[in-house]
Amino acid sequence: MKKFLILIINVFLLLTLLSPLNGESMTISGGVSMTDIVPDGFFGNWKVLAYRVHTTNENMFAPYSVELWNISKNNNVITLTNPISGASASITVQNATEKSFTFQRVTGDKNETVTETANLNLNGSNFTGIDTMVVKYYKNGLMIKSEKVEYKLKAYKIN
Repeated sequence: MKKFLILIINVFLLLTLLSPLNGESMTISGGVSMTDIVPDGFFGNWKVLAYRVHTTNENMFAPYSVELWNISKNNNVITLTNPISGASASITVQNATEKSFTFQRVTGDKNETVTETANLNLNGSNFTGIDTMVVKYYKNGLMIKSEKVEYKLKAYKIN
């Protein structure tokens, strides 16, 4: 009986939200997803060179790295994988133009979160950009420490 009442209430709320107000018709609008704006040139395999330009903890973050990135898209989901480390993450597109895009990924748990934000600029079969990572540590739900690093990126398309 309780489930039936909850169902009736949900249907009523849905119909209320969908019904026109004061006899006026409602307009449903849509838009283009940010993932649709990301230039096709970003998709594929990349050799990425990262050089540290600023950090709050030199012992925690490497001064430079060489990585392989695969940026791919399946429907509306963009995924960045690193075939060497095995890391893989869906990324959220923050902004995109015909030559650039900004993405963010957030990982972690209740004790530690990592937020990575990359601003990438495409130039043919290369891209440059800035990659910023912020690591936050928590104890009992309160942030106790934060570390940050910023890398300058140069990437070369492999295929």
